[in-house]
Order: sequence, then C-alpha cells, then structure tokens
Amino acid sequence: MMTYNRIFALVLALVLMAPPAFAGSSECGVNTASEEENPAGDAGIRAIYLIEQGETNHHSAYVPPGSSTLFVNLNWFIPQQSLTLKIISPSGSTYAYYHDTDLDGDKNAQIRTSISSPEAGTWRFQVYGETVRDAQDYSFEAAAE
Repeated sequence: MMTYNRIFALVLALVLMAPPAFAGSSECGVNTASEEENPAGDAGIRAIYLIEQGETNHHSAYVPPGSSTLFVNLNWFIPQQSLTLKIISPSGSTYAYYHDTDLDGDKNAQIRTSISSPEAGTWRFQVYGETVRDAQDYSFEAAAE
C-alpha cells in the first residue's frame, strides 16, 4: 500500500512541476512554414515556441480599427542566445527590426515594445534564430488595446 502512495505522490509532483510542452492549440496556426501561410488571429495568445539557428518563425496579430496600442513581447529566457524580431505593418512595410539590445541596451533575452495608434489590419512578426545553439524555446505575444 505504501509503494502505491509514493508512486502516486511522485507522479502528482511531476505533473504539477512540469511546464506544458505547448500552451496553445493547433487551431492557432502559428509557426507556419512560409510567409504566405501566415495566419491571422493569434493576437493576445502567449505560447511557447521552438526555434533553431537560422530558422524564421512567423506570427500574426489582427489589430481592430480604433486600437490605441499594439503590445509586442518576445522572451527567450537565455541571454547567451540571440533572436531578432521583424515587425511588418498591414500595408506590408517593415515597421521595425529589433535585436536583443536595441530597446533597453541590455542583453536580457527579451524584446518588448509597443506601437501607438497602430494601423488596423493584420500585423506580421518574424522571429529569427540569429545565434542559437541546438534549439531555443521562446514565448511570443502580440495584443491590441
């Protein structure tokens, strides 16, 4: 009887301590292979993604008309690795291109920015694995207010 209780406690502890491998759903359609397949509608969704050296992952967010701000947050947790973020407006022009140190001067494995009075429509985001050993987890979120 004691053995089953210990096994149960161990399994329960592992389930509670282990982070989910994927916090989104397959319906979200992020991390598509090409720019043309880039889906709309993952705005406000925060999930964990995986990227490798030289790989580009595509994300998008729909900004409704009249939105005051578009918040963008990219975190990859390991400052020794380097990701970049390219932001493309709904009209197709490159709005910004960021490296880790561009916004705050620190190499802290994050890019956080906001866009005031963003153009309405689908914004596209390209996360590029600039300096990645093996594979790197990252979280991405884009949300309009």
